[in-house]
Amino acid sequence: SKNSLIPDLLNNEEDQRLYSLLFKTLPASRMRRAVQHTPSTSSSQRASVRHIFRVIQRRLHDPENNPPLRIAVFGGSVTIGRGCEAGKRAMQNYNCAWPMRLQLLINQFFDMDLVKVYNLGVGGTNSGVASNMVKYWMYPTELAKVGPDVVVNSYSTNDSLPPWDLKDDPNADLVTAVLDQARDGLQQFIRAALTSNRCKVPPLVVHMDDYLGPQQDSLLGDMSYNTAMLQLAKWYDTFAISYGEVVRDIAWLLGDSTFSNKKDVHFSNWAHQTIAWSFGFASLELLSTFCDDEFARAVYNFTSTAEHNMIPNNHLYLPPPLTRELLRKDVEEKHAEALISAQESYVAMGCSNKTAGDDDNELEDRSPCIVSWIATPGGYGAPQISHFMDRHSKNSGVPIRGWKTENQLAEGWGNKIGWV
Repeated sequence: SKNSLIPDLLNNEEDQRLYSLLFKTLPASRMRRAVQHTPSTSSSQRASVRHIFRVIQRRLHDPENNPPLRIAVFGGSVTIGRGCEAGKRAMQNYNCAWPMRLQLLINQFFDMDLVKVYNLGVGGTNSGVASNMVKYWMYPTELAKVGPDVVVNSYSTNDSLPPWDLKDDPNADLVTAVLDQARDGLQQFIRAALTSNRCKVPPLVVHMDDYLGPQQDSLLGDMSYNTAMLQLAKWYDTFAISYGEVVRDIAWLLGDSTFSNKKDVHFSNWAHQTIAWSFGFASLELLSTFCDDEFARAVYNFTSTAEHNMIPNNHLYLPPPLTRELLRKDVEEKHAEALISAQESYVAMGCSNKTAGDDDNELEDRSPCIVSWIATPGGYGAPQISHFMDRHSKNSGVPIRGWKTENQLAEGWGNKIGWV
């Protein structure tokens, strides 16, 4: 857990604080709260977990010829480490943020580069942006060649922001509004991620709830995202982790500022380290549970009824969207329609002629766009946008008059680059 990328934190005082947190404040009994839902044996996500096992095993046995496990993390300013390091008022601090700490934690534990974590966070965005990034294969060049093995949605903070048109309305039901908003945004991401590999095994979809407020007065409102996350994780049988559940009582009932900030959604390096621990602990629980299930399948020849009713080797199946309009009397029919739709897509894409195994890593352009990008400071910024527009203007012969890039690098949601 020592962060060698930040030399200022390599001291005895820091070490003592780490030990104190782990052994006195965050024992295993508390860390188990992080595990909100693990994929069951009847899920297509089981194939994703099996794929992860194989990637890890091959990397351990022959690191020279097998790549690390690739983890893509999507989120906002919390994910990219804003406010993480004390005394530094930076808009992002990737070395301090929890995705880098997770990579260090795992790789230091195994004494090798077992995983590679890609922090794809963009400040001031939400799950809708991440859905498009996954859908249009908007990954760094090295990751775009094969895609991630794991995709993590860490947008709990930004998806918990009450709708702007309701925020100042004293009669608005913000608890329900945020619940519906979070469910819609997260569900869009899940559906995009589960079908992003087309005929191949989908990436493991992980939800990381790292939100503790404060964005509205109601505590139930600040817990709405967790409620929506659990509903969807169980519906789609994905992997749900909650840092919030690990420390919520300490932060809210005892007022301990170690894990949250009463005035701001951004928090310190101790919180980021605890998020990495929560993720690591939950991942061990996931792998342990998977091993138990696989043992039961092998010894007792166990196959669930639900598995028999799914299309074998078809990773394009998605259950009907979980919305207010989905009624109990209609759900069986909607499920049957989803199965038919998945089979039609399976045939149309020629999936039966393709190998769906772990070794199917041929290069493939999976984006429907000629070019795609997200405008963000430090990423695809003003110079890149101007160059892109100028180049395509010259190629098309259509002049650009009066348009230019504009930077609004204020804090939070104003941290944007526009073409105006």
